[in-house]
Amino acid sequence: MRKSPIHLDPDTAGVLRRDRVAIAAGFFGYAAVLVWRVGAQAVLPALLVFGLLATALVVCDIRLLRLPDALTLPGYPLLAALLLIPFDGDAYGRALIAMAACYLVHLALALAGVGVGLGDAKAAGLVGLVVGWSSWAALIQAMVLAYVAVGLFAVVLAVTRRAGRGSSVPFGPFLLGAALAVVLVHGA
Repeated sequence: MRKSPIHLDPDTAGVLRRDRVAIAAGFFGYAAVLVWRVGAQAVLPALLVFGLLATALVVCDIRLLRLPDALTLPGYPLLAALLLIPFDGDAYGRALIAMAACYLVHLALALAGVGVGLGDAKAAGLVGLVVGWSSWAALIQAMVLAYVAVGLFAVVLAVTRRAGRGSSVPFGPFLLGAALAVVLVHGA
């Protein structure tokens, strides 16, 4: 029997199976607003795939405190191919530069050990690819929103004594959630 090129570890597969209703509900809510907001534009398939991927990644990061490679890595070629459909060279070039910039900045943060993990760096590349396709302003808004939101969340956890100095806060839900919000606001 041939093994699938995308191998889900048992923990990830279990989360995706157990939380399929939450993932589906989150995706369909996003998709409904997106279709209403964007309409039948050529970029819609890429934004829908990103929404499904982001929703699954958010649930995995909340449950497992990691963003699995089996979900992030296939997103790169898939989204890059889907973003070719609109055939906008300027937007596509900006998306590729934004992808590389977001990945490299977050990789540097991960290697510096400042609370961002390697999975976050890979997810940041996906965010750069999709949100960067829209505009530089949209990408900056998504990043600022993600960092402000995770910072406020950490402060609330500290004030309510639900977390201490060594506690971990998953960054993926804030990063991907900010990206989804900005996509909905900016459209295509």
